[in-house]
Amino acid sequence: MIGPGFPTDSPFAEWCWNLPLSIAIRGSAWAFPALEILHIAGLLLVFGTVLIVDLRLLGRILSSEPGRQVSGDLMHWAWPGFALQVLTGPLLFIADARKFYGSGFFRTKIVLLVLAIAFHFVVVRRASASVEAGFSPWRARLAAGFSLALWVAAIVSGLSIELF
Repeated sequence: MIGPGFPTDSPFAEWCWNLPLSIAIRGSAWAFPALEILHIAGLLLVFGTVLIVDLRLLGRILSSEPGRQVSGDLMHWAWPGFALQVLTGPLLFIADARKFYGSGFFRTKIVLLVLAIAFHFVVVRRASASVEAGFSPWRARLAAGFSLALWVAAIVSGLSIELF
């Protein structure tokens, strides 16, 4: 049987599951919840900045500010959030590798997250640079809408790991 807590057919998942750090995280009453809290705090910082930039591109908020300035001003909030995610995500994974390995929602989340990050750095940042105060071209609005869809889908997939 494959599922949470049961052995998998993946040597990598089993290796992660049996790491001393993984065993310590699972054996602690507070480690996994603390890691989850930090992971969610990182998500809030990253998604919060993405949301503000995307809403600016959509012309919904801060329309008197140039897109480049809004994006640039928020990056000092996004990087610590991203660092929290990068540090806590692998720890959460190894602590429950059997569950995550068997979860289609986890795999979907990772794919969507990679796409959202790549889309942000390749398309949204370029779009932000082209948005002047008081104006948001249709391409920038389209990029912002697609960016929000990717991020929301990644978040919903992540939440679904625990719910289903």
